[in-house]
Amino acid sequence: MKLSKIKITAFILIIIMLSSFVLSCGEKGGTETNNTVTSNENNGSTTDSANDVAKDETPDAADAKSSIEARPDYALPDIDMEGYNFRIISRSEAINAHWYNWDIVAEADTGDPLNDAIYARTRAVEDRYNITITNIPDNDVRGKASKSIKAGSDDYDLVVIGLRDGQETLATAGYLWDLNNMPHVDLTKPWWDQKAVEQLSINGKLFATSCDLTIRDKDAIIVLLFNKMLLKNNGLEDPYNLVLSGKWTLEKMHEMVKAGAKDLNGDGVMDFDDQYGLLSQYRHSEYLFNAAGEYISKLNNENIPEITLFSERAASICEKIKEMQGNKNISVNADQATGKFTDVWDGFQVPMFAENRALFYHSGMNRVTLLRTMETDFGIIPPPKYDENQDNYYAAVDAWCTSAVSVPTTVSDKDKVGLILETLAYEGRYTMLPAFYDVQLKTKLARDEESSAMIDIILNNRLYDLADMYYWGGFVTYFEGLSQNKGDALTTYWEKNGTKIQSAMQKTIDKLSDLE
Repeated sequence: MKLSKIKITAFILIIIMLSSFVLSCGEKGGTETNNTVTSNENNGSTTDSANDVAKDETPDAADAKSSIEARPDYALPDIDMEGYNFRIISRSEAINAHWYNWDIVAEADTGDPLNDAIYARTRAVEDRYNITITNIPDNDVRGKASKSIKAGSDDYDLVVIGLRDGQETLATAGYLWDLNNMPHVDLTKPWWDQKAVEQLSINGKLFATSCDLTIRDKDAIIVLLFNKMLLKNNGLEDPYNLVLSGKWTLEKMHEMVKAGAKDLNGDGVMDFDDQYGLLSQYRHSEYLFNAAGEYISKLNNENIPEITLFSERAASICEKIKEMQGNKNISVNADQATGKFTDVWDGFQVPMFAENRALFYHSGMNRVTLLRTMETDFGIIPPPKYDENQDNYYAAVDAWCTSAVSVPTTVSDKDKVGLILETLAYEGRYTMLPAFYDVQLKTKLARDEESSAMIDIILNNRLYDLADMYYWGGFVTYFEGLSQNKGDALTTYWEKNGTKIQSAMQKTIDKLSDLE
């Protein structure tokens, strides 16, 4: 049963109350503060925490300060689509319990602010156009979409899947429309991720990108969590101060990671029962590389990607990552637990961090939700710069975990599909996003006031690397090797593999350039 217009209006009025402040886009890495991390004796919780309410309490949306700019007037046509069924195929829980698209359609109000915002957003669009929005979860979105489009069947209006989990295949096969040419879609608007639009385009064409239809692209931003109790017990510097003063660097992180590692059982061997300075996974060394301001591939002035993997600076960064993440005495990776746990995240990583056996946890933003019941307080910060000379902090978006939207070339009415897509993204930004940022992430889940400022820095400096989407030349094996303390130096790796990587990239460029 559809939400009444009165109820939708009431909900949106609450959201508008949140939307009186503009999201700051300025650099926040150059101001020194006197913030300190203070802990109680039992669990390291911050004494002046902004989250003193019990973790299970639900904050009132109207009490939260908004990170989203005020809703602008936006003239979209009102059309009666006479009950049209707008069909979205997306990842199901069966494919991955942590990254399925539960955020597209909510079945009913539950009292949870984020769920209810998703419900209100979807129903508002349905009522406006007299349509039904249907989410079709599947454990093989790429396979199902490819088969349908290849057969010329108009089965789906929208494909929502990870950039590397299928979008790259669908795009190069010519199965997707260039979003620049979709009627009513305006990629310059804030409900379209401007970082993604800029960094994922090739030769001015964009076949899949992030927008405010979903929050999964925000969940997929790679961040660092730190355990406050372990920080205090080891007498370490406040990471918040380090970030704000511009001194949060790879070298500083390495120093703290070494201090955080302990052989708890005293057997002289570091294993899964001990305490580590860093909890990560093999391929996340790639995201530390990005955080240090380096891309594997970057667009040139002509909007064509170029491989930028190798430079003297990049080689130095890789060596520092290898020394830290590749040292099994101070760092532990999820991949090391493969086969020992059914789910290395729920069964290994999350419990290790929650049980105070890891100082830092390099993970997607979604882990903040999974750690909601953790007793010890933790903080959220961006991954480190390479050195203090680096202008900004950067937080990479995991191309597999993120959710991107695309339109199949088989849709029968591009005008109708483009209008619905644009409206869903527009409504999502001003109805769903405040509930995600300000109620759930910053108020309900964050453990202190400082985390809110850190989240702003992270969101304002997110980064997409085209090579992470297309995996040209299998370069990821190099970064996985860094995390295992093996493999060639970057100079040698580039000499052996540079031509192969560039050739793979050129094939993608040629395929996409030939498409309409």
